[in-house]
Amino acid sequence: MKTLILCDRESERYNDFNLRFMVQAAVQEMGNEVNVVVLNGDEINPCRGCFQCWIKTPGLCAVTSDCANTVSGQEIQSDVVVFISKINYGCYSYDVKSFLDRSIPNISPYFEIFQGEMHHKMRYQRFPYMITIGYGVFTSQEQQTFISLAERNALNMRPPKHFVFTMQNEDEASEVIQSLKDVFSREMCQ
Repeated sequence: MKTLILCDRESERYNDFNLRFMVQAAVQEMGNEVNVVVLNGDEINPCRGCFQCWIKTPGLCAVTSDCANTVSGQEIQSDVVVFISKINYGCYSYDVKSFLDRSIPNISPYFEIFQGEMHHKMRYQRFPYMITIGYGVFTSQEQQTFISLAERNALNMRPPKHFVFTMQNEDEASEVIQSLKDVFSREMCQ
């Protein structure tokens, strides 16, 4: 499977270990082709809210001076997307949120009722599986907020399946890595 890992900069040096590398190694060990993009929020322009990606250039952001269009394209062409984000007050890190704000070209401007709620229609026939890994020091309330946020994001994108894991230290990271391997072997390689 073609897997895209989108991570924030801090995931490469959290608590003296490289979480991004651990995730990448685990995914490769499962026999997947892996592409890693370390997101840098300082290099991603903010969304202008112009909606040209919905009206004038469907599926492509009008802002072309950064990596957002390229990474959004890689996202749609992947079989699995793994987000690695530090949990900040229950939300995504600055780096990951900067990209997510600019990935709206991947959804349609039109709406429909889905699972009893109003959501954007799908722009594409399929969206990749989504796995979100949140890390950092957080309260149980922040953890639950992050899990809910990741689930709501997945609901908008409508992947075939999505999974959310959280961890605070290296021991929990090892558990998350094992869970990640289980998900790949049990859920995606059928």
